[in-house]
Amino acid sequence: MKYKYPEDRDLMEHYNILDVEVMRALAKQCRELTDEEWAEYHLTCKINERGLPIDTEFADQAIGYANEVADDANTHIERLTGGKMTKHTQRKARDAWLFPKLKPHQMKLLEVYKNDIKKTSLDYDHRQYLLACEDLDADARELLEYLDNAGSSSLKKFSVAHHQNVKGRVHNTFRFNGAGQTGRFSGMGLQPHNIRRDVFSHNEAEALIADVIDQREVPTPASTLARLMRSVIKSKTGQMQWVDYSSIEARMSAWLSNCDAGEDVLDIFRGGHDIYKIAAVDMFGVSVDEVSDDQRQQGKICVLALGYAGGVAALQSMAKNYGAAFDDTLAANLVKLWRTSNKWATYIWGEYQRAIDDAVREPFTECPVGRVTYFSDNDNYLWCRLPSGRLLSYPRPYFEEYFTPWDEQRVGPTYQSHFKPAAGDPPLRNFARGALLFQHSTQAAAADLLRLALVKADAAGLNIVLHCHDEIVIDSPDPADGDLLNEIMLDMPDWAEGLPVTTGGVARGKRWGK
Repeated sequence: MKYKYPEDRDLMEHYNILDVEVMRALAKQCRELTDEEWAEYHLTCKINERGLPIDTEFADQAIGYANEVADDANTHIERLTGGKMTKHTQRKARDAWLFPKLKPHQMKLLEVYKNDIKKTSLDYDHRQYLLACEDLDADARELLEYLDNAGSSSLKKFSVAHHQNVKGRVHNTFRFNGAGQTGRFSGMGLQPHNIRRDVFSHNEAEALIADVIDQREVPTPASTLARLMRSVIKSKTGQMQWVDYSSIEARMSAWLSNCDAGEDVLDIFRGGHDIYKIAAVDMFGVSVDEVSDDQRQQGKICVLALGYAGGVAALQSMAKNYGAAFDDTLAANLVKLWRTSNKWATYIWGEYQRAIDDAVREPFTECPVGRVTYFSDNDNYLWCRLPSGRLLSYPRPYFEEYFTPWDEQRVGPTYQSHFKPAAGDPPLRNFARGALLFQHSTQAAAADLLRLALVKADAAGLNIVLHCHDEIVIDSPDPADGDLLNEIMLDMPDWAEGLPVTTGGVARGKRWGK
């Protein structure tokens, strides 16, 4: 290589040396992967190389259809906003135009919490909450309807399926150990983890796909395309089969607590009972037979929202996901009822906090809690050893003052966040709340079950094409393969002794669906 100036060579040499030094420093900060983790990593590479089977005809027509719909919506949006917005993707301009038109109770409908930080969301679900308000400003309603028609997120996923497939497959979809503090899998490109789950039935999907391919009008195009996104993943053998764990987090959290009250919850599962009805029984003081549909729904929302010390805001946010609306009084009462009838949860949150505090205060001292153990190595990392033996890490732990999301000032352990700060800002820090880290260990331990099942399924010769949260999908026309996958997922490792696990059985179809 020829250099125009001698200093160019010096600069390149300096860059290369610095690159090696930084990589060596990073390597020293990382622990070695175990043999099990290497097996899971190599399997992830294998699944990525195999690729997701794609219905290319549907994807190609859908992207064209979505573009036409988006262009039409953008024309109307520019007219409606007087040129303040020219595209549906302009979020800052959208918020600046829309939010002044919303009433306080409508803005409250948009509140979400991410890592204990309150944010505002205008995703599809939250737009529906606003559209359900009878007192919504007419211009605001019109904009939201146009945003639904534009459907940017659906458009992006169809774009991936359209542009990134090679011979009918999309590759490099899964990222090993990519999800924050839990070490769960995350997605890239098409991102199956983020595809909507409220999909159409097989017959409905096929009819709508035919309409899209033939460029016939479909109702609420953006919403329809979003609900058809799973259907773009289509078997190459004629049949896909999938199995998912049932209520795995509720089961895992009670099991991890390793206390008598947690065992009572597990006995509910062992008896084959409806955990959401039982929650309603405990909360409302009625018999199982007396539980109304509304009470069961409230019990379900409480189980899903409050297991990690969520409060009124978390409960209201979860309720919105299920099409329900809890006012402040009802939400506060439900939180109180649930916590009163689930002493095991409040107990384990406190025990986790004690173990975390002790581990940060006393480096190199093992602090067990439930079925996990915390320890730290001075100021480098706080570690959590899971029942499987896998370690979760929390960088740079130390005690400091902080404000909780509910504006209480506390002193406790914090750790460096993996989220990237804004330019010029110091590294973000999260407070190590017992309930939050209990959530991490629960989700991580559940992920360990899925990791093990994936390795076993691959060793059995099953053709794994994707996995999503607590679900594994294979591409095979042989029903025996689906039955084998179900058996593998129910085969618990030694470290999970006493954990009652069930699945939803084997689902089958030529497209990935319900």
